[in-house]
Amino acid sequence: MRILRLKKNLEFKRVYKQGRSVANRFAVMYILHNGTPHRKAGFSVSKKIGGAVQRNRLKRLFREVYRLNQESLIKGIDIVFIARQAAKEVSFQELIKAFHDLFKKARIISGR
Repeated sequence: MRILRLKKNLEFKRVYKQGRSVANRFAVMYILHNGTPHRKAGFSVSKKIGGAVQRNRLKRLFREVYRLNQESLIKGIDIVFIARQAAKEVSFQELIKAFHDLFKKARIISGR
């Protein structure tokens, strides 16, 4: 399934301001209920993390982990993922586990 994305700065700001956050060593996740039957995701990697190649690589990894898990998440939410410095050195399998822990902590895994 195609990932519906948050793209506009205003959308990101709304989720930051009105949403709640959960975090671990590798990422911060902001969640906001959007009142629609859709799930939207946004991905952010700061320039502090590294150059464009590193930032784009992390965004690709985050998108892939989200894509693999999106069907197990509840609908009607906007999610923003922000990479932390430690995410640069983590393996893909560790990233999957870290995201799963974030999803559990945020209680957004559906009961299906």
